[in-house]
Amino acid sequence: MHISDEDELIQRLSNHDRGAFEQIFRTYYSDLCKFCAKYVRDEQVAEEVVQEVFINIWERRANLTITSSIKSYLFTAIRNRSFNYLKLQLPKEQKKVDLDGLGFIEEDSREQEMIMDELREYVHSAIESLPNKCRIIFNLSRNAGMTYREIAEELDISVKTVENQIGLALKKLRENLNPIWDKIMLLLLMNIF
Repeated sequence: MHISDEDELIQRLSNHDRGAFEQIFRTYYSDLCKFCAKYVRDEQVAEEVVQEVFINIWERRANLTITSSIKSYLFTAIRNRSFNYLKLQLPKEQKKVDLDGLGFIEEDSREQEMIMDELREYVHSAIESLPNKCRIIFNLSRNAGMTYREIAEELDISVKTVENQIGLALKKLRENLNPIWDKIMLLLLMNIF
């Protein structure tokens, strides 16, 4: 979708144009459901999450501010809503994570910060140990927030190569960070990193 078309579509949406809303919905709904399902691992839940995001957009249409592309805005909203859903699914006892007896307790912020620094150091070292191409692609995805297609265009490689390199990065990180991988994934989901 062209930028000027998107600007017009956003303007129409803010003016309560149901047709503009339906066009956005039809264009992105299916891809957003697939994207969401990768996080929540349940197609029905994914559809509910995506529908909630669209309902929220319609309810806030008059005051909606979209500074990026519509696609980028929607995918970011779905990712955030997916993480919120996953956090709500965690049992209460898991929200206070015991990191190998170090006692990660929310109320003790100094101890929490020390543990987080240690975990960040583990993660940073593991990322730095990745093969050069793999590390660059992983950092563009994780830290720069670029999509696989954007990375492929930036590095002049195929999307399939990006997918393979991200898969390789995650495999190597899982190997290097085992036995604390599950703790790190939990903290990533809780947006603590």
